[in-house]
Amino acid sequence: MRYWMRACFMLIFIFTTQLTIAQNVSQAQMASINIDELSDEQIETYWNKAQAEGYTLNQLEVMAKAKGMPASQISKLKQRISALRFKDTSSTDTETTDASEISSTETFGLLGGAEEPSEKNDLFGYDFFSNPNISFTPNLNMATPSTYELGPGDELLIDIWGAAENNYIKQVNREGAIKIESIGPIYVSGLSVEKAKAKIISYLQKIYSGITASSDSYEKVHADISLVNVRTVQVNIIGEVKVPGTYSLSGLSSVLNALYAAGGPTENGTFRSIQVIRGGKHLKEFDIYNYLINGSEEGNILLRDQDIIIVKPYENIVTVSGNVKRPGLYELKQGETISDLAKYFSGFTADAYQDRIIVERVNGSQKEVNEIVFKEQPNFLLKDGDELTIGTILDRYENRVQLEGAIYRPGTYELTKELTLLDLLQKADGVTKDAFLDRGLIYRTIDDVKKEIVSFSVSEILDKTSNVVLKREDSIQIFSAASLKEDYTVSIDGAINNPQTVVFMDQMHLEDLIAMSGGFKEGADATVIDVFRRVNDDRFETISKSIKRSGSNNLLIDENKDFYLEPFDRVSVRYLRGYTTQKNVTVLGEVSYPGSYAIVNKNERVSDLIDVAGGLSPYAFIEGAYLSRRVGEAIENSQITLLDQLTAKDSVANAEVLEKELKIGLDLSKIMSSGGKGSKHDLILEEGDKLTIPSEKQTVSIRGEVLSPSLIRFDKKHSLKDYVNFSGGYALRAKKSKSYVIYANGDIKATKNFMFFKTYPKLAPGAMVVVPNKGERSKVSITEVLAITTALSTLGLLISSF
Repeated sequence: MRYWMRACFMLIFIFTTQLTIAQNVSQAQMASINIDELSDEQIETYWNKAQAEGYTLNQLEVMAKAKGMPASQISKLKQRISALRFKDTSSTDTETTDASEISSTETFGLLGGAEEPSEKNDLFGYDFFSNPNISFTPNLNMATPSTYELGPGDELLIDIWGAAENNYIKQVNREGAIKIESIGPIYVSGLSVEKAKAKIISYLQKIYSGITASSDSYEKVHADISLVNVRTVQVNIIGEVKVPGTYSLSGLSSVLNALYAAGGPTENGTFRSIQVIRGGKHLKEFDIYNYLINGSEEGNILLRDQDIIIVKPYENIVTVSGNVKRPGLYELKQGETISDLAKYFSGFTADAYQDRIIVERVNGSQKEVNEIVFKEQPNFLLKDGDELTIGTILDRYENRVQLEGAIYRPGTYELTKELTLLDLLQKADGVTKDAFLDRGLIYRTIDDVKKEIVSFSVSEILDKTSNVVLKREDSIQIFSAASLKEDYTVSIDGAINNPQTVVFMDQMHLEDLIAMSGGFKEGADATVIDVFRRVNDDRFETISKSIKRSGSNNLLIDENKDFYLEPFDRVSVRYLRGYTTQKNVTVLGEVSYPGSYAIVNKNERVSDLIDVAGGLSPYAFIEGAYLSRRVGEAIENSQITLLDQLTAKDSVANAEVLEKELKIGLDLSKIMSSGGKGSKHDLILEEGDKLTIPSEKQTVSIRGEVLSPSLIRFDKKHSLKDYVNFSGGYALRAKKSKSYVIYANGDIKATKNFMFFKTYPKLAPGAMVVVPNKGERSKVSITEVLAITTALSTLGLLISSF
């Protein structure tokens, strides 16, 4: 009972196409299963599961038949499993085990995906056998070919149903027979499947008399024989193949399968005459080119045991280059012509020049050149070593003229017989309204080398008072009136919202240009407008003249109506006298009211800003006060230019190095002392200045080439060297003599050197000690040392000689 429960479970798992498992499988469901609707992945999954559960192929067959699966579907299932190369290793049938020894020989050779593709070879057909993405392993799912002959190792399924039910799986043994109980051996070796079927059914009549009954009789017994496993045949592949030797292949393998297993012909092997030897006699000849070009299977026969495939060296190889669809190396048989070769390289490209094909040929001890006209000499015989070069047609036109410029339909036109310039202009729908009618040009080519210009009057051509007969490759240019003069412009700047340069237009008033530029800015003086105009002075004294104009803020159209702008006029709108926009400064830090303030007077100073901000707070550190001032655009650009010249680097990168603001150190104690206001220490403020007054500082920072950069409490008893020692001392590459101090207000003082004495700057709260790096020094080579030594020696000799 337990066995049948396991059997039912496996049948449900194998033959259902859903992921859920049904509890019961009826006879009707099993009878309706179609193996063809299952994918190879499903068959593989189900078979792996069955093997994991301990079932053999024979056991599955018995269970399927018990559940009503048709014999034809059982046969298809076994064929699909065999095609996936899954072997039944648990069968206890001694006869089957004995026969299977014949077909268990390991199959070897090249398979699809077995190797990486090598570099492309120009020999046509060579890469066909080097493609890892294809495989010529025989397809076992296909119907058995009618020409296939049974032999030792083939496995047959004999299915009996009807009034009696049974099935046999038998393999052809070494004697070429299958053995059926109560019948004896049936010799089927050498017979086709159809003939073997008739013979086996005739033997089965000995024990199943219902086979001969009529089809409508209840005693009728049906029988069917199918091939479920194919034997292995040994084939010898010799000659110019990549891996010659003896191969064990499927009995359904053809010549092409065997060649692919051996890696295909080598570069020296023939692709045109693959010979098959059977029983010591020449049987067939296979042409790979005929297969690749025409898809012909002629000569690609099924192989039998002990067949020999011979790949001899090639006879003729020719090289094709140039304008063909498939240039490369091609093998030709004796007697093949250039017309045959054209089929192999798939014909000429559209721009190929077929009236002169160059054939270079080895003639004894030297080469010769033949010129072939393909259409006239299609039967030209080719020889081994010939090199064909197919050129391209000339890049020139036989009947072309071109028209461009101020016309409605410019482009390329056909040169017909006696085509005139007027005819061509009419084809192009005439010239545009802005065409320049006084002159047009024809660029004409003479003898494909020299060129000349033929001028004509466009108006005379259109009036038909003159005409020009066109020639091949003539190029006609019709100019527009605008293209023959300088672009006229006018510009405006000053107290307007959108200073710009615009295209000049006739009848343009001054107010028109101001309106086009967004109108006046706040503070503009409409009564003072300068117009600068070009002049022609033959005395070379005057460059331009200035015209004073007066307008109004409402831009009335009735004012200045008699004054029109001219090309290249430059208009400048002035601001009201004394008009100045507000300028802001900022004070930060220890003042009573930090923030932004407007500059009231042009000579407003730092002390004034502190007074306006309510004075200093009790915590102000006046020694650290400083003023930040923005760098003007002109100054910034000049700095970038100078830095470019010094470093020869990209200006964009240098701009990032430059400071947008500069720090100015202030001596606030002197500014706030008696008589300090308005002195040289009390700077006049500018737009954007920021006055910073920090809070009390109590530390000194040490940076640069010290062992441990740090922040140390300030003590007036300590010197610069003391602070360096507090930070671990100088590092290996420290440049001690160039140490400097940056004070809190931005002032910088450096170490002074006099002979062997160094004077270090004094420190103050908030100061920073910086110890610079020595920098990289280039090593002196031996050659340089010798040169310096020689120069010093020479100098010593010169001194001693005086």
